[in-house]
Amino acid sequence: MSNFSELQQRFNEAEAKVNELRKQLDVERNNERAQGIVAARELIKTHGLTASELGFLGKTSAKRASGDRRVTVAPKYKDPASGKTWTGRGKTPGWLVAQVAAGSSKQDFLI
Repeated sequence: MSNFSELQQRFNEAEAKVNELRKQLDVERNNERAQGIVAARELIKTHGLTASELGFLGKTSAKRASGDRRVTVAPKYKDPASGKTWTGRGKTPGWLVAQVAAGSSKQDFLI
């Protein structure tokens, strides 16, 4: 065998060993994770903990629990024909899209 083919074979063997070690590592990591979940559940049950006490309330749930704290934003654009307004946040309203398509500029509708 040539020197190159020997090196290629050794490389392939090493790569196979690395892949096998990665699989073993994944199995061990999953086992530890499963054990951690069981232990956490036991602690939660033993101490009667709630999601809010652990800080696991999502953004939406926190809003519901403490009230709606969204900031009201003043309108930035106004349709002179209908009186409809838009803050400039979110999807552009149909009336403004139609006006811009007709050749107007957004700046023409600033309040």
